[in-house]
Amino acid sequence: MPPEPRSAVDVRPRPPTATVSGTTDDGERDTVEMRPDLTAYAVLGAPARPGVSDYNPATVHWRNLSVDPDLTGLAPSRSRHARIALGHDGDPRLWSLPLRTLPAAGLAWHPRLPLVAGLVQRGSLVHPWTADYATRRVTVHERVRAALSLTPHGGGRRGLAWCGDRELALLTPPPAPSPGPAEIWGPVVCEASGPGHIVFLPGLAELAGLAAATVSVLNPATGALRALTAPAPLLVGGLEPSPTGRRLLVDHAIGTDDSVRQTDDALRWSRAVLRTDPAVFDGWSEVPRTARWSGAGDDTLAVAAGEPAQGGTVIDLRTPRPTSVPPAGPQARLTVRHDPGDAPLWWRGLTSGGEPLVISRHRHDLRLTTGHTTRLVPLPPRLLRPGGRTRLGPWAAVYDEGIAVEYVGDGHAGLLVIDREGLTARVVPAPPMPDDNGDDGSPVRGWATVQDGLPQLTVQHGGRPGLRRYALRGDRLAPVGGPWPLPTRHVRHVRPPAPPEPPGLPLFPASEPDGPRLLPHTPQAPGTEGPQLLWIHARRYGSSPTPAYAHPSLTGTDAPTAVLDLPLRWPADARPADLHQQITGAVDAATRALREELGRTGPVAVGGHSFAATLALYALAHRPGLTGAIAHSGCYNRTLTSDGFQYERRTYWQAPDVHRAFSALDFADRLDRPVLLVHGCEDTNPATPPDQAVALYRAVVATGGHARLLLLPYEGHTFRHRESLDTVAREHAAWLFARTSDTSERT
Repeated sequence: MPPEPRSAVDVRPRPPTATVSGTTDDGERDTVEMRPDLTAYAVLGAPARPGVSDYNPATVHWRNLSVDPDLTGLAPSRSRHARIALGHDGDPRLWSLPLRTLPAAGLAWHPRLPLVAGLVQRGSLVHPWTADYATRRVTVHERVRAALSLTPHGGGRRGLAWCGDRELALLTPPPAPSPGPAEIWGPVVCEASGPGHIVFLPGLAELAGLAAATVSVLNPATGALRALTAPAPLLVGGLEPSPTGRRLLVDHAIGTDDSVRQTDDALRWSRAVLRTDPAVFDGWSEVPRTARWSGAGDDTLAVAAGEPAQGGTVIDLRTPRPTSVPPAGPQARLTVRHDPGDAPLWWRGLTSGGEPLVISRHRHDLRLTTGHTTRLVPLPPRLLRPGGRTRLGPWAAVYDEGIAVEYVGDGHAGLLVIDREGLTARVVPAPPMPDDNGDDGSPVRGWATVQDGLPQLTVQHGGRPGLRRYALRGDRLAPVGGPWPLPTRHVRHVRPPAPPEPPGLPLFPASEPDGPRLLPHTPQAPGTEGPQLLWIHARRYGSSPTPAYAHPSLTGTDAPTAVLDLPLRWPADARPADLHQQITGAVDAATRALREELGRTGPVAVGGHSFAATLALYALAHRPGLTGAIAHSGCYNRTLTSDGFQYERRTYWQAPDVHRAFSALDFADRLDRPVLLVHGCEDTNPATPPDQAVALYRAVVATGGHARLLLLPYEGHTFRHRESLDTVAREHAAWLFARTSDTSERT
């Protein structure tokens, strides 16, 4: 699939259930999750970062994936929710459920009944729960053990789905295999011909033995559980019910692509339709990977053709038959026009005059496509403002007077209203609601639907007590009813997403339009002489920079810190001298900018994570003005990545000078100022096992240097537990103030 175009308007669809998260001032993470028709909502609270108590020491690793055997699936990377409260139409009170330790796996809302379901962890196992929020009754089905399989890896899909009328589809561990004959010992023999790089990686069978699950259906009233027929236990990425609930769309892994680099988990995905009705079984029907429910109220599939047609993408609409016999052909066919470089991003499930209607974006226009016509509607300039972060949401609906699409971003929310006859579009913003505390009440979140024939928008305003609903009346959004309540702490502390980061301080503005830039991360008063940290973020020249606030390794660091955004020109025939000039030149320019532009006069240490850790050590070895280095999760011996690394695609034997130039072990004798090495004990990246950090630590000390080694238990290539991040922040501060200050005095 061609890369998605970069634009001020982003029309990528989100999951069917709208979910928005925000981090609070007291370190908590709150998530508001809406029922698709916006008649009910849930507020889930969790620590902003998981703790070590969330980690299961029995976790095992498959390539780059961590698998929790007790959960029969991937170990969640986010902290478990500790609170959940439900609200709905007709009740001004929130209902706090007596549930704790809920995996961040999402909720399943019943499309017609006041029912919601989720997962809760009791001990080391996960069980499903169901709640009737009209009668305020919740049931934890402790006799049913659920499985996560690969749902944390499935792109936002869920492992729970309501099907039929009152039944719940979920994933369960497969039955224990019957004991077979004892294994007979035999040797392992390997043989290969080059050229090629041999990597010994576990296969899909090993992952299936850890995380494969069965798709089952639970009757919450009786507790009866039945397994749906499928070829075998599956590595499931998610379940998506059809609008009728009679069928499930199942994402599942089918293999790995051995042609990809060894650092990739390399899962390949497929999709199938599974019937949930116990009386009629369609069989296991594989469908194209692009298939999805059309959303038109029945079991119609929308399937995008694998190969784009001339000037567009063909979308087939198919209705499954009552038997497993596949349909003879599509019942309707649409062609969504777009440029070859555009991705076919489109809303579905709409009809116009009885015909299927698809709305897609084309540059600065929307295209309205039916089986017979395609019409263009220009987008309003407000949504195309340069530098803006406004995006159109995943929701669109047809009503009597036109089509309504939600938009959010830049502190605004509202509706984009399309006149199908006049082929015009206008923006109808939600009004602000200022309060007495100085908050301007700008909308920070929005969800939309159609009720009683009118588009409605539910909005959360900054600093306001609850969610407020609006209905489209003419050219404005008018309030409807009172606000929906939110927990007090959620209202008081929630803040909108981080604003766009300023462009930073260009270091070579004349000759490098996408050159290095300096991004202040933590403040320091001009003229102070305390130590400061220059944190390198490396990227390929021309790629999108990463915001400074997105670096978790810098969270909580007390020392003044700045991020050096370093785009590297790394051609296929790169020479060490060319790369040396880029790295040292950028570090020199950043150091001068810290002192001359920002007025920071203290000693400068340099740091980085992964490949940037090597760059930090490289800079320390070649620039005497630096006072030390901090290296996280780096590869320090490039003979272990002899088939290439990062932006270098040549093998060790094709470019030995480049590999040696970026092997810190080769220049350990030049690391004559203090070095802090931080590494996770369970780093599964093949290029950065933790013994690399141990080897460099020994090498620095052996050559007369000073090093400190910090190994973090239960951590992988990146650090995520709050205890680990707190420890890293303390180590950064203590090391910078103690070691770098001493070195500054000696020099």
